[in-house]
Amino acid sequence: MHNALRRSAGIFLGALLLAFAATSASGQAQEDVLVEPGQTFTARVLEVTDGDTYNVRRSLGGEVTIRLHGVDAPESAQPYGTAATRAARRYIGGKDVRVSVEEIGRYGRAVASIEVQGGNLGAMLIGDGLAWHYEQYAPNETEYARLQKQARGAGRGLWSQANPVPPWAWRDRTSGPGETSVEDRDCSDFSSHRAAQSFFERHQPGDPHGLDGDGDGVACESLQ
Repeated sequence: MHNALRRSAGIFLGALLLAFAATSASGQAQEDVLVEPGQTFTARVLEVTDGDTYNVRRSLGGEVTIRLHGVDAPESAQPYGTAATRAARRYIGGKDVRVSVEEIGRYGRAVASIEVQGGNLGAMLIGDGLAWHYEQYAPNETEYARLQKQARGAGRGLWSQANPVPPWAWRDRTSGPGETSVEDRDCSDFSSHRAAQSFFERHQPGDPHGLDGDGDGVACESLQ
């Protein structure tokens, strides 16, 4: 009787240890991983933060925050900012993509090109008139320049406006004194809502980084 109880207890303890090991492995797979310029990998898109910033999970494990290379989508508070985010979600949300890392940004984000079902995401957004060719950082992307010229000529998306304001110019216009030197921040750059709110309040007046999408004074509500 006692031997049977001991065997049962041993089996139960072993099952618990296996479950714990599996949970730990799963948690490790979801941790952020470091990538390097020149790397290419497949991944599943977990979240579309805005038109040009995404969170993905590599097929080999680990999560990576991606800033789309050569593309600057309208900020959330700009006209067509929400449309750009919706379009990006439609194109890649929850899908498997191929990521090609071009460089690592100042805040550790991977600046990368993304392909989905054989198409280039940056080209799709620019062609739809929902993003600008970020020529300053991608002067050799001639296809982006060509697609932007076509979208502008056709009056698609943001080009339907009489005088559309590029996101980089909008950030400069809405920044307070001395703030134009601060690189644009997105909600994905902050580890907590408290950190995002503190940064948001330090950069008043206005919302130069587009952290308060609904204008209620609360930054990055998705982090709460």
